[in-house]
Amino acid sequence: MNLGKACSPVLLLILFALGCSSGNGPDRAHVQGDVKVDGVPLEKGSIDFFPVDGTQGPSAGGVIENGKYDLALGKGPAVGRNRVEIHGVKKTGRKVPDHMAPGTMRDETVEAVPADFNTNSTLVRDIAPGSNVVDFNDLKGVALKTRK
Repeated sequence: MNLGKACSPVLLLILFALGCSSGNGPDRAHVQGDVKVDGVPLEKGSIDFFPVDGTQGPSAGGVIENGKYDLALGKGPAVGRNRVEIHGVKKTGRKVPDHMAPGTMRDETVEAVPADFNTNSTLVRDIAPGSNVVDFNDLKGVALKTRK
């Protein structure tokens, strides 16, 4: 018996099945944009997109630096409606002990973005296939509390 002839229909069936499956997962999009808090670019932070309202796919996120973020096509959010969470920090102007380097001081930072835009976010954006520009330029920040 010739194994090459006996196996070829099975091999062809497997290859056909693999070739016909999408294998790429849900549609994802490239998303980039600006993030401003109180009209000032968010120096450092993160942005996360979570599919909602029937949109299927994984969450996606990335870093915000100098008020900008850029999520690549293959790693961007799912196409459709997404809830957005934005986290960021701002300096208080105070120095505090640096627990990672005992004996040194570091700039104290606090959350710059209110819970309405992160842990309790009400931000929802529609993401289209391809490339998107989604800016968040009107976020109101957390007021710094003065310490005595």
